[in-house]
Amino acid sequence: MRRWIHGDVRQPLLTRAFLLAQRLSEENQPLTKRMRMKQIIKFWEPKLPPKCELSVEDIETVGKELSEFVSLFGATFGRVEPTELFELYLQGLLSNTERKNVEAIALKLDGPERVRNLQRFLSDYQWDESWMRAEHWKLCAESLSDEEGVWSIDASEFPKKGMASVGVAHQYCGALGKTANCQSGVFICYSGPKGHALLDSRLYLPKKWLEPEWEERREQCHIPKETTFQTKQELALDLFQRLSKSQPFGGRWIACDCSFGNNEAFLEALPKDFYYLAEISCTRKVWVKTAGTQPKLQTEGCSVEQLLKVKHLLNWQTHKIAEGEKGPSVAAFARLRVYLSAERTVESERWLRLRNDANGQIKYLISNAPKETPMTELVRVSGARWPIERCFQEDKSELGLDHYEHRSWTAWHRHMRLVFLAQLFLIRLQIKFKKNSCIDLATSAPVDGVQFSRAQPPTKPHVNTAAVPHTTQLPSLQIPS
Repeated sequence: MRRWIHGDVRQPLLTRAFLLAQRLSEENQPLTKRMRMKQIIKFWEPKLPPKCELSVEDIETVGKELSEFVSLFGATFGRVEPTELFELYLQGLLSNTERKNVEAIALKLDGPERVRNLQRFLSDYQWDESWMRAEHWKLCAESLSDEEGVWSIDASEFPKKGMASVGVAHQYCGALGKTANCQSGVFICYSGPKGHALLDSRLYLPKKWLEPEWEERREQCHIPKETTFQTKQELALDLFQRLSKSQPFGGRWIACDCSFGNNEAFLEALPKDFYYLAEISCTRKVWVKTAGTQPKLQTEGCSVEQLLKVKHLLNWQTHKIAEGEKGPSVAAFARLRVYLSAERTVESERWLRLRNDANGQIKYLISNAPKETPMTELVRVSGARWPIERCFQEDKSELGLDHYEHRSWTAWHRHMRLVFLAQLFLIRLQIKFKKNSCIDLATSAPVDGVQFSRAQPPTKPHVNTAAVPHTTQLPSLQIPS
C-alpha cells in the first residue's frame, strides 16, 4: 500500500514486526488499524535528497576555512611549529587517507621527515589543554546549543593487540561484542535540533593498572601519578560535572544506556536540576504505584519484563520517532509510575517508560522527570540518544577515532580532542554552506507536537589533500548531495 500510494518501490512492506509496533492497548483503541495507518501517513512528509548548489568558489574556500579554524586555537601552543602540526593533523583526519594514524598522515601530506615531529606533537609538546577544551566547548555551543538539547553518556571500546598501550586489558569490547583485549573510554555527546557532536572523553583504567607492580608500565605510558581507580560511572560524573559547570549549552536532559542506568548511585549523583532518561535491564525490579486488579505489583513488586504479561496495565501509544530514508521510524510506547524500592517513598518514585520497536525489541527506561511530563517529551528525548552512537560510527569510519597507534595517556586524550575538533570543523562548514545555499538539512518534521533532530553532519567528510603540502590551501571538499 505504501509503495502504491507514494509511487516508490523503496517503501518498506507492512511486515508483522512493523505492524506490531503500531498497536494500542486492548482497552484503548479509538482508531482501527486502517485509520491509524492513515494517520501515520498523513503526518509523513517524505523528503528528497537536498540539492547541493555549491559553487567552485565555495569549495575553494575550504582550505581558508580550515586555516581560520586552526587560528582560533593558536593560544593552545604559543609557537608556530606546533600550530602547523596541529593543522597538519586535522588535515589528515579530514582527508581520504585510509589509515589516519601519525605515520600515515605524515607520509600522505608532508613526507617521512614529519613523522617524528608529529609523534612528539601528540606525546611531548606543551599544550594548554584546559584552554583548548574551554574554547572547543564555546565554539560547539555557538553552533549547536538549543533549549531542546540532550546530553548522552556512553562508553566505547577500541580493540588492541598486545599489552603495551595505556589502559589495555581483557575486558568486554562492544565493537566486537565479546570479551577481548581492548581499551575503553567514556564519552559525552551533545545533540539538539542543529546537530550533534562529541565534547569530552576519558580513558578507563582497569584496577590492575593501578596496582603497585604496574608502576613501571604506568610511567612508560605517562599516566599522571595522582591518577586513582575510577569506575566508568565515576568518570562520566566527573566529565559531566565539568561540562555542566561551564554552562555554555542549553537543555536539561541526560540520556544513557543500561550500563549507567542500572547504577542507582550514578543516577542519584547527577545534578539535581537535570532530568535523566536511563535504559535499564529487563530484570530490574520495580513496585507499581497503582496496579488496579493486581495489588501484588504494589506490595511485592516484579521485574519490568513481567509487566508485559499483566493485562490492561499498559496503555500503548504509537509515535513517530524520526524520518528515515525508507519512511517514518515508528514505535509503540507505554509508561507507568513506579517506585524503585519496597518502601514506596516519594524520593524513589519514577517514570518507567517502555518502547517496542518495529523489530519487536523492547527497551525499558526510567526517568526522574516530574509526573506532569507529557509522553511526547519522553518520546522526543528517547529519540535523542541515538546521536552518540552515530558520532561513534561517523568518527570511527570517517575521522579516524580508532585509527590511532599511540600508547601513552597524553597522546590518547589529545587524539580524541583533535578528532572532536575535526568533527566541529565539519559542523561549522556545514552550517556555513547551509546558510549560503539551498541545502535543507532538516531530516524530520514535528508530529503530534514532538520535535525531532533536524540536522545531520556530512557522511563523507573527506578533504582531498593528496600530494598537497600541509601549508597549502586545500583544493576540494566532497560534500554529499
